[in-house]
Amino acid sequence: MTSASRQARGAASSPSGDGAAPRPAVPNLLGPSFDGVTPVLQPTPPPPPAVRIDGVSKRFGDGPLVLDDVALDIAPGEFVCLLGASGCGKSTLLNLIAGLDRPTSGSIQTPAEGSSVMFQESALMPWLTARKNVELALRLRGVPRGERREKALALLDTVNLADAAEKRPHELSGGMRQRVALARALAQDRPVLLMDEPFAALDAITRDLLHEELERVWRATGRTIVFVTHNVREAARLGQRVVLLSSRPGKVAGEWRIAQTVGRRIESPEVAALSVEITEQLRKEIRRNAA
Repeated sequence: MTSASRQARGAASSPSGDGAAPRPAVPNLLGPSFDGVTPVLQPTPPPPPAVRIDGVSKRFGDGPLVLDDVALDIAPGEFVCLLGASGCGKSTLLNLIAGLDRPTSGSIQTPAEGSSVMFQESALMPWLTARKNVELALRLRGVPRGERREKALALLDTVNLADAAEKRPHELSGGMRQRVALARALAQDRPVLLMDEPFAALDAITRDLLHEELERVWRATGRTIVFVTHNVREAARLGQRVVLLSSRPGKVAGEWRIAQTVGRRIESPEVAALSVEITEQLRKEIRRNAA
């Protein structure tokens, strides 16, 4: 900058020769890079839960209490495993989330679009091919006839079963039938997928393969998944969060969050270590109920 220009700038900010007051400073409206002040960023509020279970209790008729004051929030896109001994109310809670039954007290909030459910049995229509079973779900969803075939094949391809699209259930293995059932559940296009011990009847190798398929589908679709199981290793293998229900009446007795879920296998050391910890807590609940 030349001396002339510096003098010009100085003259602009100094009192005028006639004694007038200095000009008021103009406030800086251009942001932090001009005044050296960095604004404090407000934290982004978390999204509302996909599923909110608030003080839910359930009793069938005059029978004993099955669920007692269960409270649980499940975030959108989260994979939560519900774990507990047989008869602790896991499937009952899943039915309540699905809207197949109503709680005795408390409330459950789910997306307006509802939930899709996958049960332990594939429950496929035996006279329909794999493709037609998936198309049935698309038909019930209101998908036009001309679009169903293509969408059904795409869904079967998602579960790596496109080459068996024209086979009927009796021509498929147990694992393949469960893949068709998964494709049918995805065809409903609901934001929440509820799974009630879907792999319990399968052999260990097939179950492990389907764990990988389910994890891949979950990451690809961003579904919120609530997965019921009594298999501790399965829960430690699949879930971002494992929620343990106490023996009847079922209530939340423990919770484990898994930070690193990529690359887990059923034989991974971290899965084994978590399984030991959860099993010890589960044994305490069983002993407490038996006392």
